Amino acid sequence: MKPFDVICCSDDVGNVVRDLVRLFQLFERDQIKVHGFTTTQCYVLLEIMNQQEISMRTLSERMNLNTSTMTRVLDTLVRDGFIERVKSDSDRRLVLVKLTEKGRNSAVALNQSLADYYGKVALSLPEGKIDDVLESARLLIKAFESANPNCC
Repeated sequence: MKPFDVICCSDDVGNVVRDLVRLFQLFERDQIKVHGFTTTQCYVLLEIMNQQEISMRTLSERMNLNTSTMTRVLDTLVRDGFIERVKSDSDRRLVLVKLTEKGRNSAVALNQSLADYYGKVALSLPEGKIDDVLESARLLIKAFESANPNCC
């Protein structure tokens, strides 16, 4: 590709990405915040639900958040009764986080809300194009990771 082509394509890619970001912000408002959570809190709850219990360090890595930011997010979720911190049985120095019953109920509701929404998105795609869309999205993710290897 000639440098000029890259410049033309960068405008197109930039416009599509900006549109996706705007749509994600609407998605966040309509699907996550109605449950009373921030986007980060939502994905923390879902990650803990999927793992049953997880160390704070592993959770920080999976969420791509530094430890101090993760601690603040978890402190709020502990304060509000959604998660609890427990010492590992095998290593008392290791702090694990797990969902409370309230947290599990909220995570299940969030997960269902997101699944319903993504189902509507999938149904809105032209028949036979879902695999193409997913492959394109995966390529875009890889391109972002390649352009900024320290990001994610």
